[in-house]
Amino acid sequence: MRILMYHLVQDLPSPMAVPPERFTQQMELLANGPYTVVTEDDLHTMVARGLPLPANAVLITFDDGYANTVSTALPVLDRFGMPAVMAVCGGYLGADRPRQVCHPVQELADLDQVRHWAASGHAVAAHSYTHQRLTATSDLALAWQTAGDREVLAELLGRPPRTFAYPYGAYDARVQRAVAELYPLALATDEHHRADVHHPYALSRIQVDPGWSLAAFRTALDSETDPAAAQRAARQTDARTREEHSR
Repeated sequence: MRILMYHLVQDLPSPMAVPPERFTQQMELLANGPYTVVTEDDLHTMVARGLPLPANAVLITFDDGYANTVSTALPVLDRFGMPAVMAVCGGYLGADRPRQVCHPVQELADLDQVRHWAASGHAVAAHSYTHQRLTATSDLALAWQTAGDREVLAELLGRPPRTFAYPYGAYDARVQRAVAELYPLALATDEHHRADVHHPYALSRIQVDPGWSLAAFRTALDSETDPAAAQRAARQTDARTREEHSR
């Protein structure tokens, strides 16, 4: 299984921003290639029942809950019939939303936009209450960042989130225990082990590089290795292409 991690879909000089044209090409490839893009419900069902995932299964995820995910990525996803998961922070949706957040851009989705995302049939995951590095929090703060976030999102969206995405990809045994008490699954950003449904509280993801060609993107998808190796293979694909063109 491959779990793709996006942040922004935007023309922006940032390692977290995939250009819209490239994102559209990637979604078209997923729609037409030998891949099965699964929903959050599919993944939960497979994990709960111990069932095998479909061949070439792919899960699409977006972190941080940017307004851009709804305004730019959502129309493309819907155009190609691609389900996706957006991880949001409950503290960004209420009246006490911070003026400044620790993200490349400050334009985060508001409550209406997140509700629109959910009404379009896409899943909303928890991403902690205010995007804290959970391994550095006290036990009390950890409880609020995980349980409080779940309560707030359930109240605002009408359904408690079932998936948690670790902010900064930071987790340890204590954080995993806190998350496991509330969520059946957790998304990590670990790069050195493959996503394994038998270890549902550390599902590793491949961060999509803004500079990848479509061939490199496919290389990452088709790589039967951990995310770090998949990313290296993708970069090597583009390096070979550049070398061939320079001859």
